[in-house]
Amino acid sequence: MDHVALLKQFIGMCQSNPAVLHSPEFEFFRDYLTSLGATLPPKPETKPDPAPQAEEPKVEETSEPEAPKPAEIPYPEIDNEGVIEPENGPELPMGDASKEPSEEEIEKASEERGKAQEAFSNGEFETALTHFTAAIEANPGSAMLHAKRANVLLKLKRPIAAIADCDKAISINPDSAQGYKFRGRAQRLLGKWVEAKTDLATACKLDYDDVANEWLKEVEPNKF
Repeated sequence: MDHVALLKQFIGMCQSNPAVLHSPEFEFFRDYLTSLGATLPPKPETKPDPAPQAEEPKVEETSEPEAPKPAEIPYPEIDNEGVIEPENGPELPMGDASKEPSEEEIEKASEERGKAQEAFSNGEFETALTHFTAAIEANPGSAMLHAKRANVLLKLKRPIAAIADCDKAISINPDSAQGYKFRGRAQRLLGKWVEAKTDLATACKLDYDDVANEWLKEVEPNKF
């Protein structure tokens, strides 16, 4: 490439970027131009580099301490051995407890009760139930008859009907120890441990009974 072409190329560069004339290596060329009376383009201002910004201190995130978990309370195991499903049998006649029985009815009730007790002793519980029901129909105001029929119903695995008879016995005589005793046993057969414990404890308080006390000991471990 000849010198004229190089000069043209250099002048074209200066025209497109006049600031190049102020480069230190072209000082000789600037002096030459000014000696000829040429006016040089102003030197571009150089902006100072921005001062580095101080880094903000990093704040470490602290997680809140977890609240302590409540201690698990161990629940006692319940022994459901012997618990049965409630029956769906028909309701038994209760009679009108406010009815005043005649002498004949009292005698009939006594006769039927004797037959019922004999059948019960022989393990003939359905027969015993029939005779106790006949006795109750003759003398429905007897708390003792309702309690004894409840005992037969327990043997027949009919705790719901037994509870109904015991409720009747207790409504007639609030101090019916047998009413509470057999109702407590019926509650135990249904797995109602608190109710069973309450009734059996009441029975023992009214008239202590070894059987009722044994039944009470049986349900107490499940009462909490």
